[in-house]
Formats: sequence, C-alpha cells, structure tokens
Amino acid sequence: MQYQRLVQAYEEISATTRRTEMAAVLVGLLRETPPSLVHQMVYLTQGKLYPEFVPVEMGMAERLALRAVAEASGYAEEEVQASLASTGDLGATAQDLLERARGHGDTGTEGEPPRLSIEEVYQRLDAIARASGAGSVGEKTRLLAELLSQATPVEAKYLIRTATGKLRLGLADMTLLDALAIAYGGGKGARPILERAYNLISDLGAVATAVATGGLDAVKAFSIQPGKPIRSMLAQRLPSPEAILNKLGGRCRAEYKYDGERVQIHKMGQRVILFSRRLEDISHQYPDAVQWVLEGVKAEKVILDSEAVALDPDTGELLPFQQLMHRRRKYEVAEKATQYPVFVYPFDLLYRDGVDFTAHPLPERRKALEESLHPSHGLQPMPGMVVDRVEDLNVLFQEALDAGCEGLVCKSLKPDSVYQAGSRGWNWIKYKREYVSEMTDTVDLVVVGALHGRGKRAGSYGSLLLSVYDPKTDSFPTVTKAGTGFTDQDLAELPRRLEPYRLDHPHPRVDARMKPDVWFTPALVIEVLGAEITLSPIHTADWGVEKTERGLAIRFPRFTGRYRPDKAPENATTAAEILQMYRARVKKVKS
Repeated sequence: MQYQRLVQAYEEISATTRRTEMAAVLVGLLRETPPSLVHQMVYLTQGKLYPEFVPVEMGMAERLALRAVAEASGYAEEEVQASLASTGDLGATAQDLLERARGHGDTGTEGEPPRLSIEEVYQRLDAIARASGAGSVGEKTRLLAELLSQATPVEAKYLIRTATGKLRLGLADMTLLDALAIAYGGGKGARPILERAYNLISDLGAVATAVATGGLDAVKAFSIQPGKPIRSMLAQRLPSPEAILNKLGGRCRAEYKYDGERVQIHKMGQRVILFSRRLEDISHQYPDAVQWVLEGVKAEKVILDSEAVALDPDTGELLPFQQLMHRRRKYEVAEKATQYPVFVYPFDLLYRDGVDFTAHPLPERRKALEESLHPSHGLQPMPGMVVDRVEDLNVLFQEALDAGCEGLVCKSLKPDSVYQAGSRGWNWIKYKREYVSEMTDTVDLVVVGALHGRGKRAGSYGSLLLSVYDPKTDSFPTVTKAGTGFTDQDLAELPRRLEPYRLDHPHPRVDARMKPDVWFTPALVIEVLGAEITLSPIHTADWGVEKTERGLAIRFPRFTGRYRPDKAPENATTAAEILQMYRARVKKVKS
C-alpha cells in the first residue's frame, strides 16, 4: 500500500477540526488498508512506531532532520534554516524546498509517480529510531535524507513531522477507536469493546490488528499481559468528608495520598518493569525501587499500582514531587538515587499468577495485595483504614497531612468497586488539603496557547492560555489565562519547553473563544493555584451548563512552580471536576 494514500488522509484530517470528519477519513483509510498493515498504519497515524511502553522513540533532533532536508533538497543548511524561520515547521520547509528543487509538485523525483510504500516508510523510520552508538548521528541523517529523496514533497512534509515527533494531526486515541469500531466492528457501538481491550494492554496497534483480522470476538479475548501496562484508573474529587461518605454509600477505605510519582509495577520472576502514568518504561530511573520489588513481592507474576515517594536520606522525611523529578534522567542515575532515594507504596493489585483482579471488588484486591507482599524498609502497602464516620475520616485526613501527604483517596467498598482501567469514575474520590480552604484549589491544567510578553518579559511569554480536559467530548476547553507565579528562570525556559508543541492554528481538540498569539498542541501539564471559580463569557469549560452563553473560569490563577511531566494531558483536571468545585462553592455561599 502506497504511503501516498496515508499522506492523503493526513491532509484531509489536517483540513478539518471536526472529530466526526476525522473519523470518517480514518474509516475510509482503514477499509483500504490490508489487515497485515493495519498496525503500522495506526502507529504512524499516532505519530509513533510502537506503543508508549516500548522504549524505541522516533523523536529525531530537529538539527539532524534539518541536515537531512538540506542533503535531500540540495539547499545549504543556512537556507533551510532561513526557510524554517519563516514557516516555523520543518515539515512545511521540506515540502517547499523539495518542490522548488524539483521544479514541480507531487509527482516525485524526475516526474516519477510516488513510490514509497507504508511498509518501506515504517521500516526505514524504525531503522532511524534504532540507530545508536558511535556514528549513529551521521547514520540517522543519511537514512532520513535517502528517504526524503525518494518521497514526494508532500510525503516529505509528513516524514519530517513523524521523524521529529511533531506529526500534529490533532487525532486522539478515542477518534481512532471510533474509526476502528465503524470500519471493522459494525458501528460505533462496538467502541466499548475495543476500548476495554486497549485499556488492558495499552497497545492500539495490537487492538487494530485483532479487530481487522478476527473481528470483535478476537478483541473480546484480550486479557492482561504482564509486561504491557494497564491504563490507569483515575479518581474524582469532592470537597468534604460528608460528601465523600454520602457518595460512597456511607463507608469507604481511605488511603494516604502521597506527593509522589504513580508507578505501575510488573514483576515476572526476576524481571521487573516500572511504568509511569504515561505508560513509559521508567525502570532505569528507579533501580532502588526495582530492588525493593524483587525483595518484597512474593508472587511470581504480579502487577501492582503504586506510588513512589522521594525521601530525605538524612531525616527520612518525605520530599515533594518536584524533588522526585531529579530522578528523570538518562545519566547519573546512581548518584541521584543516593540523593533522592524512594519508598514504594503499592495500593492496588491488578494481576497475580494468572488471575485478573481488575474485575474483583476492592476488598478482595486489598486482601490479595497484602498477601503478596513482604513489607520492608523500602516497600509497604499504602497506609489507610476503613471508615464510616465523618469524624474518623477527618482524623485520618489530619494524620495524612502530618505525615507529609497531600490528603486522602477514598475508595468504594461496594460489590461493584472494580478497577476501572482507563476511566475516571466515582469508585475513587480525592480529598486533598487545599479543598479545606476557601477556593484555593490546585488544579492540573494543560497549556494550549500563550500571549507574547512585554517589558521585562519581552522575548518570552507573558501569560499562558490553560485548559481542562473534557472526556465527554475528548476536548480541551479553556478555563483561565495565567501569568503569575513564574520565576525568571521559568520565563526564560518557557519558549524552549513549548517549542516542540507550537502551532500556527488552534489544535482541533482545543475549544477556545480567546485567541492567543501562539497556539500549542495540548501536551504540557502544569499545576495552578486559583482563588475561585466564576462564570465566564470567554472561557469554554462547562459551556452552557450553569448559564447560557457562559462557561467556568478560574480567577486569579497562579503557577505553583510544578510542571507535571508524569501526567498526560488527558490526566489533567477535568471539566466535571471544575463544575463540581464551582457548585460546592455556590452552595457554601448560599448557606
């Protein structure tokens, strides 16, 4: 199958912001794709070569890709750089320079028709991604230049974007699941079956191949596989112990909420893999945690949901999340492990020796968890207790704060208290320190735009346009514009941090009425402290829910200094949470 057909679909997707139209383009593409190539087509359309948990990253450095464009087009690197300064997109620059060099459009080198196949493109990009060691920089550049030389100009645009990790189609996984359901499952109603499988193994290419070759029966047969991360269950939030107990039927298990990094542990004999909330293999960052697991987990094969928390090696006190981020590096891991050792708190058991526990209620999972551990200095079950009185919940909450925690996570004990992989349900509810105060809630927001700075902020961004995530529409409605709380160092680094996500148009998943100077792909998540939530004619979160032609906005937002690289944009605070916080405030004012 020609790569040109995939590029044609990319062009059509890029020309619309309507999710239904994107899905329709994908359905047509899927129906033309041979089943043996569906997984490659899906990965490439996601802008990757493998699922997140496979440690093979495309992400070629832009400077190397720029050299490849120069070599393929015959232009000097300085000329390519000048064109890039004008377009802001190396893919668009590659298309423009190749068209000018060849003196025509998309008919290929010397007037030949397009000749790259999807298989060949995938294999060559894979070779580029895997090149390593001495001479790998030159090898990557050479391989990409060869590929560009055989591509049509418009194909070159998307090859460059894929190679540099900036495909920017605006497609969400949920849109791909919709298209797979329609193309192979008989209609959009089949999506829950596909989504369940995806939530269990986090591999959309594998799900696509299964439904394309074996139909829905093949997808229904999917089960948990140690070594492949399960998409994390997320919690809702409520502002008071009374509301929490009422929501959970008067009784819950309340556990400490540490200020650490969520880690999913997969143990297979003597092999241990640690996955981040974003499904990345982070085992190399936590060699001490791997050792704790080998020493403290009895089961041969097990999957645990856990929290890794940084400790002060001198005092034994818990350190904040930002200190733990010093462990996110490729080099000097042993040194940082000594400076910032971790303690591991497993809080859920999802799989053990052939048994899928995600469909079991929480009491059964907790019992199995405790049976599976040898508590030690570095690994212990998450502290907590079963409570059915507001007074007891308040006492435990204070104990958690005294221990250095953010608060509590209160969990349902009902028969239906299953582990809802990939979902944010009411089986878990967060109760954090800031909810006690009058609207001083920290929220995790996604950067979707920026306004240029003036005066001392000239050359950087003066404020950021921020969004929540709305899972109902799979979109990012705006909720505030933040310009305070940023240090001089933050301001100096923001353009560099955000440059990989820069766009010259609104991202298709961003719902905004405000127009910033610069748009971004929803990717960077930051923590923000707000004063209150009010109705707004400008921001689109929960638009029209409380009042016609009004959304909700956070007033007086302030960046706390915490970037959240551990959180995907879909893990940010949701529109429903903002609505809940607003209604709780209104109710309190009225009372």
